[in-house]
Amino acid sequence: MKATSWLAVILMVLNIGCTSHTDNGIKIYPEQPISTDYIGNGVQWSAYPHADTENAEWGKLMTDGKWDMNYKRLDYMQPKLFRVLDQANWRYMVGFDEKGEPILDFDTPEVKAVEKILDYAQKNNITVLLGEWGTPYKMHDKDQGNSDKFTGANDPKWINAIVEYLDYLINTKGYTCLKYYNLVNEPNGDWASTKGDFNEWRDGVILLSKALKDKGLDRHISVAGPDAVTRYDNPRSTYSGLGWVEETARQIDENIGIYEIHDYTAHDLVKSGEFELFHKKAADIAASKNKQIIFGELGMNRSGQLNQDRAKADPYASEDSQMEVYDHSYGVYMADAVIQSMNAGFSGAAAWALDDAMHTMNDLGNKNELKRWGMWNSLGTEICNNPDDENIRPWFYPWSLVCRYFPGGTSIVKTDSTGIDGVRLTAGVFEDDVTVAVVNNSDVDNVISLNIPTSKAMQKFLYVEGESKLDDNGFPVAAEKNIKAKKALKVAVPSNSFVLLTTLDD
Repeated sequence: MKATSWLAVILMVLNIGCTSHTDNGIKIYPEQPISTDYIGNGVQWSAYPHADTENAEWGKLMTDGKWDMNYKRLDYMQPKLFRVLDQANWRYMVGFDEKGEPILDFDTPEVKAVEKILDYAQKNNITVLLGEWGTPYKMHDKDQGNSDKFTGANDPKWINAIVEYLDYLINTKGYTCLKYYNLVNEPNGDWASTKGDFNEWRDGVILLSKALKDKGLDRHISVAGPDAVTRYDNPRSTYSGLGWVEETARQIDENIGIYEIHDYTAHDLVKSGEFELFHKKAADIAASKNKQIIFGELGMNRSGQLNQDRAKADPYASEDSQMEVYDHSYGVYMADAVIQSMNAGFSGAAAWALDDAMHTMNDLGNKNELKRWGMWNSLGTEICNNPDDENIRPWFYPWSLVCRYFPGGTSIVKTDSTGIDGVRLTAGVFEDDVTVAVVNNSDVDNVISLNIPTSKAMQKFLYVEGESKLDDNGFPVAAEKNIKAKKALKVAVPSNSFVLLTTLDD
């Protein structure tokens, strides 16, 4: 920010109160929860199917050193939610017998690669949403001659294979972090293995739920759904995107452990605040069933012409890339979206995605078609001949903070509105600690007054382009500490910024 802009902000702090409120400031109401037992925010983390083992297309490029780099960065982030999706034939389905029955092997190098993620989640008490992209050989690897081996998402053979895998992971390996299961990714999509057939997906969920119960696994894991892209309406599907949530609740709620949706949302929807209003419809459906709801995938829309031009200009990016991950603005929009989701009643969000190195276009393994959505690229050196691509990108700053300082078990509570266009906040109460996240998704510097109900000292983090404080690892550093919360605490919120205040210690 230019010095003149900062001077304006300082003058505002000294001389101007929050114009939309009295001197008491914007109030936070701990006794009025929006949601309780918040699961927390996190990331989509896949086990690098192109680079996880010697058998992979690229070989074992994900060395122990590469994994350790990710672990170290996640240690700072402290995510509370992982979504981990795969395909059975990438990991444990190694063939078919003479009767066409799948042959399962849980002792493969590929399964051990997944266990690297699960080991980390288990150690750090992270909730894991596991699942598969779609029916084997109907979503990926269609050219391998096995597309007739399963009829669809409701094929008992596939359901039984899933349950055997979960039994191994939960009962043999002891992964209590596994809480939820996705049967098919975005089943309402015309790109999904279900092609938007609600009945096929529904019947598969019913079979899976029953099979989990028969195996005694329902005590540990349940189905997450519908996993629909709620702002997408497939003309081939009987129901709209939001209709998938409505019909899941109406037809098979007893088979669903948690409601879960996706959105690659429009920038203007977030900036206007309409994101919260739209998604509250889904949150209200879940609440009517006394169940939680999360975003299994959350990101910003990639279809704009500028973004597509940037992707084309990058020799390693596929068209399914969000090049804004290199920009400060992406952190502002993602922070804004998650703040609105919390106020709408969601219990967490997994950002897509942690790492560019996880996926390629259609997962064909083409090195010049990375899905660039990550907070870094673990294989920047090996794939892109660019070690700098392994560096942490700007949006790690706000996203790591909304993971780190909204612990599992937090109550998200009501607050007053700021009354200022583009300036929004959310607050969480965890035991006797309070965290307040504020975003200014506008081009205007602002100051707000906060009435924070705590006597504990607070620290403040400030995400401002070019001026965010970082340590030698690239991790956020508090801009200010030992702040005494008081009636009408003045907080400068510069344009296009994110501010987090918390009583939680580092």
